[in-house]
Amino acid sequence: MFYFFIALIILLQLCQIHLIEYLCIYKQCECESDYGFNYITCHFNSNTLDMNPKFKLVDKKLNLIDTLTIKIGKNESIDLKIFTDLSINILFMHETEIENLRPGFFDGIQSVKNIHLSNNKIEKLNFSIFDENFRQTVESIVLRNNSLYEIPEIIDLENLIYLDLSLNKIKVFKKLNTTECPLESLDISSNLIENLSTRDDFSKKIKETLNELILNSNKILKLEKFDNFTQLNKLGISYNKIKKLKSFTFQNLSTLNHLDLSHNQIELIENEAFKSLNNLALLDLSYNKIQIINKNIFMSLKNLEKLFLQSNRLKHVEFYVFNTLTILHVLDLSRNQIEEIGLEGANNFTNLNLLRLSQNKLEDIDYDGLFERIPNILMLYLENNYLIRIPTYFGNLIKLDMSSQNGRLTKLPNFAFKRFKTNVLLRFNLSDNVDLRFSNKTFCSRTNDTDLNYFMDLVMSPETLINTDKCVLKQLSYSHRRVRIFVEPEKIESYGIICDCKFRLFLAHYSILLKASCPRFKTYCSNVNFNDDCLTKNEFDCKY
Repeated sequence: MFYFFIALIILLQLCQIHLIEYLCIYKQCECESDYGFNYITCHFNSNTLDMNPKFKLVDKKLNLIDTLTIKIGKNESIDLKIFTDLSINILFMHETEIENLRPGFFDGIQSVKNIHLSNNKIEKLNFSIFDENFRQTVESIVLRNNSLYEIPEIIDLENLIYLDLSLNKIKVFKKLNTTECPLESLDISSNLIENLSTRDDFSKKIKETLNELILNSNKILKLEKFDNFTQLNKLGISYNKIKKLKSFTFQNLSTLNHLDLSHNQIELIENEAFKSLNNLALLDLSYNKIQIINKNIFMSLKNLEKLFLQSNRLKHVEFYVFNTLTILHVLDLSRNQIEEIGLEGANNFTNLNLLRLSQNKLEDIDYDGLFERIPNILMLYLENNYLIRIPTYFGNLIKLDMSSQNGRLTKLPNFAFKRFKTNVLLRFNLSDNVDLRFSNKTFCSRTNDTDLNYFMDLVMSPETLINTDKCVLKQLSYSHRRVRIFVEPEKIESYGIICDCKFRLFLAHYSILLKASCPRFKTYCSNVNFNDDCLTKNEFDCKY
């Protein structure tokens, strides 16, 4: 016990944390300070605050405060006078019941850079009525999750660069068309905005400085032209009700890098809707109602790296519509109704590394044409389709997912895995294909070059493993790395050989690790000698 108290004393000395009674103007206030990092946290939680006779101005050592947290309950109308001579980096006044702040609330303050007023009940706020030092020094204001019906007055906040008004009740844009503050980031997501006029709702100054504009989760029905936002880098308009993108909608947004239009109702995109977006790197059009991709839609997007088109209504996709996207890295076409992909006329996408075609209605794919046009693809997702065969060539793939082919994928051919002198490891997912079986020499190579079988992970259904001749798995020993076979335990109904210790030892002998948990009461050791059994079965030997 003695050593415990000694350690506690040393810890307190190191942290230098203690209560500062005289910092509080009210008896029920409690403040904690850490001189080492200049942190002060004060809590005002009482609704009947009595004056503290010991109150005096803050210790001069604490005039420069990094973080100050104040919870004043419903006492926002009290003339607190607690900010006199203070310079604060971050001021937290969140998660209380503040409905309004009096004009003199920040009187005497020296400076405050960041103020958090989120999770309160503020309905209206005018920052122009506060102390001049406040107006001249504040750089960031967070008003997330209040009850604001309109944008606060910020015209006199000459250094404001960040404003978060998300999760309020704002219906219209006002008071941003006259402000001269150098706003760089504006978040008005999760409000009730229906109409947006970029010409009338934003001042010239904001158009010159705004870097990020977030309008997600509103009720916007249509978009007018976004023009003359000379510094805009990120634009989010997801979860709205937009049905159409007209030509030149994003005209002159030459600096835009990230455009999120997901979760709307977009059915039509005119050919020049994205014209002038020369620096766009990410375009998200997922979760819309797009049925057709016209040839010239993406013509201007020469620097696009990521394109998301999942969860639309596409039935047929011609890859030539992506010809101008020469540096595209990621293309997501999953969760559509695609029955066919056309490769004729398509260029070589030498930078495309990830392609998602999962959860469509594909019955066959021209794999040779696909790998010819996407020679450097690393990840290919084809799960939940209706494919009857796997690729004949695997290139440099590190991940191929062909799980859940709805009963259509039933057999892998002999010499199935063709790879030309690559040392890239492959993770191949074949799970949820319960009728899938392997041919006698599925994992054999037609050549003596064992580099063809660089496996790392092979995922299959328990039914496939149980019904496969175990001598086929011996062929995986040609891999230069230890192979792991994964079987999802929650889907195992009949464990069978999976829990046979002799079978696991057989696999381990050939550097194959079976990753499938067996309950203790299911584990057993049979009398089968798998090695001897395979010696008599030449039909599974890759040398014959």
